[in-house]
Order: sequence, then C-alpha cells, then structure tokens
Amino acid sequence: MSLGWDEIEQADGFAGLRAYAEAEVMPLLSEAELRPADAEILKKRVSRALTIGFAGFVISFLIVQGLIPNTMWGETLVFFLFPVMFIAGIFGSLFLFRHSLLRVLLDAKTRFLIRGRALAVLARPLGLTYVPTPGGTPGALKWLAQQAWAPAELRDLATTFDEVGGMDDAVAAARGAGLMVEANVYVLGTKAQKEQYHKMAATQATIEDGFHGRRGGIDFDMFEWVERVDEAPDIHHLVIVLEAPLELHGVTQLRARKVGWPQEASDVRFVEIDLGPRAFDAVYRLRSTDQVEARAIFNPAVIERVIDLAHDGKFRAVAKGSRLVFDFPGVNRFNLVDVVSGEWSEETLRQTISDLVEALTLVDTLAHAFMLARKSDTGGL
Repeated sequence: MSLGWDEIEQADGFAGLRAYAEAEVMPLLSEAELRPADAEILKKRVSRALTIGFAGFVISFLIVQGLIPNTMWGETLVFFLFPVMFIAGIFGSLFLFRHSLLRVLLDAKTRFLIRGRALAVLARPLGLTYVPTPGGTPGALKWLAQQAWAPAELRDLATTFDEVGGMDDAVAAARGAGLMVEANVYVLGTKAQKEQYHKMAATQATIEDGFHGRRGGIDFDMFEWVERVDEAPDIHHLVIVLEAPLELHGVTQLRARKVGWPQEASDVRFVEIDLGPRAFDAVYRLRSTDQVEARAIFNPAVIERVIDLAHDGKFRAVAKGSRLVFDFPGVNRFNLVDVVSGEWSEETLRQTISDLVEALTLVDTLAHAFMLARKSDTGGL
C-alpha cells in the first residue's frame, strides 16, 4: 500500500505529520554525510575482493581435483576439500581487502545510526518509541565479534547494535511462536533437534525496525524480520505482538490457506478445528492443542471480524502464553534510508510514513477484531 500525503494526514494521529517531517526529519538527513565521496570506490573494491576470491577458489579447486587420484578416498577428499577451499578463498580475499571492507562497515554503521535517529524523531509525534535492532546484535555478527581475531571495529559494531537494541520479550514471543522460521520449511526430528533448529534459525534472522507504542489503551510491539530468498527479493515479515485477552495454557495457530503453519518447536499435539462459518473456512485454517481455549479466543464476534484480515492470503497468527503474535509478509517497510548506499529522498520519507499508517491500522484492526479494547476498558472479558 502506498498512500499520498492527503490520505496519510487523514489517518488517525497523522494530521500535520508532513509539515513536522519536513521541518524535523529532512534537515537531519540533509545535513548528515550519508554518501561519502569515495563510497562507490569502496563498494567496487569489496565486490572485486569477492570476485577474486571466487575465481581463486575455482582455479585452485580444479588444479587440486586434477592432482588427486580418481579413487574412493580421492573422491572423499575432494568432497571435503570443496567447502574448505571455498571458504578459504572468500575469507582470504576479504582479508587482503580488509581495510576497504572495514571502511564500508563503518560507513554503514554511521548511516545506520543517522537512520535510527531520523526514524525515532519521525515516530515521536505518533506516540511510538523506535528500536533500531530488536533483540540486539544478530547472532552471526555476535559470534564473529567474539572471536579473538575479530578487529576492534567489528566488536564496536556489535556493541552498537546491542546498545540500540530492546524489545527482547516481543522478539522472544515471536521466536517461541514459531513465526521466525520460513513458512515453507517443515522441521523433522526429535524435540531437542527441533528446538535447536528453531533457535538457530530465529537467532540468525535479521530483525530490524522495532516500534513500541500504545493505541486505544492497547500496548503493542511491532518489528520486521527478513526471510532470505534465493534468486528472488527477500520477504520482510511485519510482526505485531499484543497481549492475549486471557492467560493461555495451550497453543492456538491460525493461518491463511495459502501459507504454511507456524513451526512449533515442542512436541504438542494439534487438532484442527472447524468453527462452522463457511466464509471463515474459505480463507483460514485453525488448529490448537486446546479446543475449548481456541473457541474462547475465536468466539462468533471475533470470527466475523477476522475474516477480512487474510492479507493477500499469507497472514499467520499464534496465541500462546500471554501473547497474540501476528505475521504479515510483504516488502521492505520503513526503508527511509538505504544503509548500504545512503540514498534517501522525499519519496522514501513519504513511503515510510505510509508504511507506518498501514502498520498502525493493522494494530487497530487486530485489537478490535480480538476484542482487546474491551478487555483494556473493563479489565477483562
């Protein structure tokens, strides 16, 4: 969804935001050095390093493969040498170009911090608190920064991500709900193996652009996590976390028919539930470990309201513990400044505000659909 300024200012809480953004956000970005003069040169050097590393791997591997005898042990050795030589080639090349790579990382860090300040200023009149890195430093970067050979600049970058992190409970709720594992992945194995895979997948996922706020008496957290896709644009999942209308003892999962079930790590037994209305059954599937609890959540009033939330056929939700967690896949939202290039414009500013309108409208719709406003006003259902 892309709204024009007139439509944006008609949204609840957004009146006057264009003038505010032009007065407070645009000067902040205009005065910042987001595009250093040698940025393109540095990018080309890093790209050249990767190309040289890959070419070196191909040539050296072909030579080694030709020298090793064509026997069973030789083929086994080739099998193990392939990933080792590939990693060595790439990392060796990056090591040779490490100064350019570190400069690119430091420039990206500067743009990341400026982008965070701009989004925090933009969120302020909406009653939102902006969190640049929900959950703190990404797992892969944290591991690299902890290595003895890691440069000080990399450790400083990891520290910065932790300093601007937060929303740990909301991120933990999304991970525990199984919504941060790709929808087309089905994990087989023991309970311990499933939990290990879920932990690895969730901690390695890129999480960005968190917002905490309160609308209509309802507290909420929302953030994006990025699903990497080969040979296609990445999928950016908007996750919204709300307090459940009652304390839950089971796990209830809802999904639109065009997407897979959330990946529950524990060995609980789900039962699919038919709530009756054909309009609901046409777009959703529902399953739970506790049918009574699921029917309490999805009472007739909720069913009627939630039918319109299918969101292009890919909407998923989980009710677990004290949280309702919702997942809406889509394009990159809140992309005010490109951290890699430093590019921004009045158009990216307008689109970012349009993304906020859409996200907060979803929060309002979900709170209404699941009767959370009533709980907030009366202290219970």
